[in-house]
This record gives sequence, structure tokens and C-alpha cells, in this order.
Amino acid sequence: MRRRDLIAGVGSLGILAGAGGVLWRGLPVGDEPPAADANGDEDTDDDSGGPIVLETIDATGSEEGTIEVPNDGVTVAMFFAPSCGTCQSLMPNLREASDQLNEEYGDDVTVVSITSNRSEDELREWWDEHDGNWYLGHDPGRSLGVSYRVVGYPVVIVVDENGEKHWHENGVLDARRIYYGAAPVLDEYRERTQAADDADDAEAEPSETDSEGEESGGEEPDGEESDGEDSEDETTDEDDESEDSAENEANEGVEEAETDD
Repeated sequence: MRRRDLIAGVGSLGILAGAGGVLWRGLPVGDEPPAADANGDEDTDDDSGGPIVLETIDATGSEEGTIEVPNDGVTVAMFFAPSCGTCQSLMPNLREASDQLNEEYGDDVTVVSITSNRSEDELREWWDEHDGNWYLGHDPGRSLGVSYRVVGYPVVIVVDENGEKHWHENGVLDARRIYYGAAPVLDEYRERTQAADDADDAEAEPSETDSEGEESGGEEPDGEESDGEDSEDETTDEDDESEDSAENEANEGVEEAETDD
């Protein structure tokens, strides 16, 4: 075999081995720097357009409607394909983690599994077969996956209320790993929420004090009017006494004049 043919053969084996690894583990989430577009500009995670609205399917633990990502809490999102065997293996672990997160954090956490293919009836059947019990999202345009540069299945990401992705993993993850990927983000979210509530309360307290002062100040004119009325009453009494005294003196003068006569 010629040297050139040998090198080409070895290169082909390397490509096949790499492809086999991708098929076995799935493609990873895109952590590498964003690729440049045709104009040379970098493609970044720009969520300036606001939250992405996902359609949700009427299924076990889910209801027909929409949810937003990000929302006013923390979102744990699993991207999957029904035909993916690894995705099927992840479902029981995600359910265990979802139950634990919901029990501890309640409405602060939203768990959703998202796919872009299959009809709703097929997805609903697959969902029941694999014991899904949280939001089932249908995203035919893969808008959320593109926004967070998700590649391959299954992938789990954790997004906060500001749309920032804090954690992501691909492959079959145990429930404990999923829980501890989301819990710190939820704790930080609660701390921020509590701090904001405390700040609002602190701003409200001076306003209440000012309001009480205004009410108290508004009563002072009544007191002044009352004092004025008392003063007027006293003046009237003095005038009455002066008139009585003058009248008495006049009467005494008349009596003296009659006596002299």
C-alpha cells in the first residue's frame, strides 16, 4: 500500500471514530464562542426581544397553553427527541428531580421538557409511556434551543428570571445531579427576591411616616380656630361686663340726682 493511501485510510478511521462517539453520547451544548455570520459578526445570545413563548400540550402534568422563558422564577428545561433512547433513559431521573424541586421551591421553579417534532397525539402517548408529569413544550421552530445554542439530545439547562443560563449538561443525568444543578440558582433567586421585597418595604416606611405627619399637621388649624373662638368668647364677656358696669354707674347717677332734688 502506498503511503498516501495509508494516511488517507487512517484519517477515515479517525473520522468514523469521532462520528461513533457523537452517536453514542450525543452532541454537546454549544459552549464554544459563537460562530461568525456571513458579515463577520458574532452570533450571541441576545434576548433583548423579550421572553420566548412556548406552546404547551395538554398531557399528564401539563396543560394546553403557553409559558414564557424566562419567567418570574427559575426554569429547568430539558430538550429531547422522542426517538432518542438516551432521552427515554433520562425521564425517570428528571421526574425524581422535578418532584424534589417542586416540593422544596414550589412556584419558584418551572420544569419543562421541549421537543420540536411529532404530532401532539404522538407526544402525549410518548409522555404517558415515560411517566412525564410536568410541562410538555412543543417548539417546532426550535426558538428556545437556538437562543441558548442547544445542540443534540438530551440537554438540561437552568435559566434564571433574567434569562441567564447558569447550568447545562447533556446525556443521562441522575436526579441528584439535576437537583444540585438547579438548587443554587433557585437559592440565589430567592435571595434577590427577598432583598427586593425588603427594599420596597424600606421605601414604603418613610411614606407612611410622612402621611401620618400630614394628617397630624392638618389637625393644627382646628386647634388654632378653637383658640380663636375661645379668645372671641372672652372678649365678648369682657365687653358685656363693661356695658353692665357703665349701666350701673348711670343708674347710680340718676338715683343721686333724684335724692338731691
